[in-house]
Amino acid sequence: MSGRLAGKVAAITGASSGIGAATARLFAAEGASVHLLDVNEDAGKQLASSVGGDFHRTDVTVESDVAAALGQASKLDILVACAGGSVPEDGPITEADLGVFDRTFRLDVLGTMHSVRHAVPLMAANGGGSIVTFSSSAALLGYVPWHIYSSAKGAIISLTQAVAGQYAAQGIRANAIAPGLVKTGRVHERQGNGNAAMKVVTDRYDNYPFGVGEAADIANIALFLASDESRMLTGEVLGATGGLSRY
Repeated sequence: MSGRLAGKVAAITGASSGIGAATARLFAAEGASVHLLDVNEDAGKQLASSVGGDFHRTDVTVESDVAAALGQASKLDILVACAGGSVPEDGPITEADLGVFDRTFRLDVLGTMHSVRHAVPLMAANGGGSIVTFSSSAALLGYVPWHIYSSAKGAIISLTQAVAGQYAAQGIRANAIAPGLVKTGRVHERQGNGNAAMKVVTDRYDNYPFGVGEAADIANIALFLASDESRMLTGEVLGATGGLSRY
């Protein structure tokens, strides 16, 4: 199969839904062999079957899960560390329960660290590769009411830049995507539940010049970063905010 990722092997965490699922579909269509990692076994297996990939039930907060899943790959060219998210209980630092800190940092930061930690040796053995992590516009803009989530996504930027510098000599690139609001199932669920913090964010998008993003929009950026077309980029943060950061 020809395509922008022909002959490459990609692992995608958080692959059963949302941006991760859109990325898995696009990568497979562009010729990559895809390994899908997620805790949602039913959706993951169904997606893997539809794109011709392999599914591995993986809790990214458990290092042995990640090591076992990535160890199934014959080689690894691409890691998309998409698993993560916020919780409705997040909020201003003076109000949020510190239990939210533990849950958020374990999923977003520790989960990303586990994935990168076990991807790097596989990529180095293969002569290099591309790591794509997921930050958020919440880490770039100060208005977001989720202070713990914002902090976690900021940590991912720092981790990505450190990895980029450390492993460039091994031919490994690492870049982060920082999406704004994206129309995923989780966002729709939060809106439907009348979440006050989500309303603060969505109200700010009413006059957003290019509208709210779709999962496919972000997957297209991940494809560019994963492909050899972006070989001059490493240690960068691409803000996929549809103009929010400039208007």
